[in-house]
Amino acid sequence: MLAEATLLGLPPWVGLLALVIAATVAGVINTMAGGGSLLTLPILIAMGVPPGMANGTIRVGIAVQNISSAITFHRRGFRDYRPLLRLVIPVVAGGAAGTALATQLDDEVLRAVFGVMLAGWAVLLILRPGRFLSAPEQPRPIGPIALLLGALVGLYGGFLQAGVGFPMLALLVLYLGHTPVAANATKVLLVLAYTAVSLPMFAMAGLVAWREGAALAVGGMLGGWLGTRLQIKAGAKLVRWVVVITVAVSGAMMLRRALSG
Repeated sequence: MLAEATLLGLPPWVGLLALVIAATVAGVINTMAGGGSLLTLPILIAMGVPPGMANGTIRVGIAVQNISSAITFHRRGFRDYRPLLRLVIPVVAGGAAGTALATQLDDEVLRAVFGVMLAGWAVLLILRPGRFLSAPEQPRPIGPIALLLGALVGLYGGFLQAGVGFPMLALLVLYLGHTPVAANATKVLLVLAYTAVSLPMFAMAGLVAWREGAALAVGGMLGGWLGTRLQIKAGAKLVRWVVVITVAVSGAMMLRRALSG
């Protein structure tokens, strides 16, 4: 159990409430695009959770959020699981490798690595935000290149969850040519699949704060359900706008955090 850390000098329950609210918003963002963990990670760290443990703890909310989203997508008729069946093995294998690496690095090394990775994402996202939804005219079959890209996306997600939705959408929409809403239906299942392996690995390494994780789970469940319903109702147009806005804002936040150290 972590010490009773406070958020900006406030009682611990205030931080937990902030986590629930942030996780709800993050769940909506993650379901439609990605980058929601950029809201929850700073709050966890402000509550006194070390970076390595924060990286593990957010997986609790991610798992519940994607279970909620997957169930909602299924009930609303999004039941094409063929892309999932082809991509799940390389994505999970990559996720396990990324998690194994993350659990072996100390917090100071993680801070430096995270800074470099987030700065790189920031440049890409700010310069080309719409590229993540520029699908080819004809869908591509899932061949060796797609499998390799899936493994690399899983590797990134297992190592650093924040922002994994962006390369996942790039793979499913930009490369394979799926529609944005259908791509999100596949994305939540792929993220859930590698999280089912990643979260126990972080837990066995002692890098999960379960009290804070429970708060993230409550918000993630609500946010995943709400984000899924919103995009199914509004369609691809809403998803495109959310992605463009999210990648621009997330990129700016990543760059600011990376440059500030």
